[in-house]
Amino acid sequence: MSTHRYGVVTADGPVLVLDLGTSSLKCGVFSAEGKALSKARAAMTYFTPPGLPDFALEFKPEEVWAMACSLVQECIGEAGLTGKDISAVSTTSQRGGMALLDRNRKELYAGPNRDVRAFFEGMEIDGRVGGRVYELTGHLPSFLFAPARLAWFKSNAPDIADKQAHLLPLGDWLGFRLSGEIRGERSALTELGLLPVSDAETEDSVARLVDIEPNLVPPLSISAERTGEVTSAAAVATGLCPGTPVIAGGPDTQCGLLGMSVTEAGQLGILVGWSGPLQMVTGIPCVDSERRTWTGRHVLQGRWVLESTTAEAGRSLDWAAETLGLDKSGMRFSPGEVKSASTYTPFTFLGPRIMDAKALGLQMGGMIFPTPVGHTGISREVLANASLKNLAFAIRGNAIQLEEVSGRKPSDISLGGGVTRVEGFPQLVADTLGREIVMPRERDATLLGAAACAAVGSGAYNSLPEAARAMGGEVETLVPDEERSEALEEEYETWLELYKRLADMTGTI
Repeated sequence: MSTHRYGVVTADGPVLVLDLGTSSLKCGVFSAEGKALSKARAAMTYFTPPGLPDFALEFKPEEVWAMACSLVQECIGEAGLTGKDISAVSTTSQRGGMALLDRNRKELYAGPNRDVRAFFEGMEIDGRVGGRVYELTGHLPSFLFAPARLAWFKSNAPDIADKQAHLLPLGDWLGFRLSGEIRGERSALTELGLLPVSDAETEDSVARLVDIEPNLVPPLSISAERTGEVTSAAAVATGLCPGTPVIAGGPDTQCGLLGMSVTEAGQLGILVGWSGPLQMVTGIPCVDSERRTWTGRHVLQGRWVLESTTAEAGRSLDWAAETLGLDKSGMRFSPGEVKSASTYTPFTFLGPRIMDAKALGLQMGGMIFPTPVGHTGISREVLANASLKNLAFAIRGNAIQLEEVSGRKPSDISLGGGVTRVEGFPQLVADTLGREIVMPRERDATLLGAAACAAVGSGAYNSLPEAARAMGGEVETLVPDEERSEALEEEYETWLELYKRLADMTGTI
């Protein structure tokens, strides 16, 4: 039984979740059985501060908080509920985004994972101690992570550096806005490059290595732990009940694994949204000797993840649809167009790639197709098909890389994320991998995973694996088509050869 300050709700009542993603802020209300009762979303907008390059991005905290409050009110209303019906709230967010607060807990800075203003500071860190950083955190290049950004503020914005007192992952920043409590979920802080990935290292080892103030790292929480309760002020703004428990979520991708019930060592989860991370669950930290992949913590205690990401996924498909003059709904994959590889097959290289953490950056790409175009019959639909295959081929390349680094094939594969709504794409992934794929009923796996955290925190379930199994519901199993898999095998080999030639020719910018 959960007690609010102004009422009592059952532990198995509905839960509410907020997900601050790269492209949108989402909200959802879920039953304790995992059924989505309502969902809402709003686009994230960023700005570049005056005098800085375009790749320096921030958002306005008050605007995003107001947007979150509006979405919470909308979801509670659409579910036919009141704030008193919500048994717990949990938050999750994009990895790599962070907020800096001063001693009075006022935001000094809030920026997404796309803020790469600290490129040169990150390169300096990698040139000096990059090998040790990778051993400790499981992540490179440093310009993507918090220590480099803190170094940038120290050199370029001392007014912020001198006042900073608290650093929060964006999901925990939303939790702070709800509860007033400063806490940081362990796996999210690890994804920011602030904590060691191994339990064998001390918590301040990263701070000492890269010379940052250890006190900036907030008190730690773990997923599904109660970190506070909704304040009276937040209740007025959101429509939630004062005293509603606020529960730690975690990074969006790891919450997505939970939403797909990817919890055991050897399982592989593919979450294809704005980006396309592939994460294999491991029982111990698995760090690549060649520094190609990332290693992180699962939201489950005693579990880690080995990651190889396509980088862009849905983002590149949106660009292709817009450039080709197609609505997003016009992006679909036609299996009938799969045929044996030949010089007449078009290929695209529009962002999705095979991960190499030591060489992430801008790289040349484009579309390759036979000419003269008047004799090929290549339409925009054919090029859209090629763009979807480009993503599927990148997924395959990253899956193979995970097998090489881990030394094992995945026991099973789950697929989730917004891009799975593209007609024909999930089957294309199954055919390209030549493996059965499990796809959960709830495509918004991250929201469902955060809901599982809230459900455990409210007392509805005893553990996250139990909640994941109970809330996951029905799944769809996609079986690869043998004939299409053989044809795609040939195309993949051609794509891979072209991919490597293009990488060798252009390098990384």
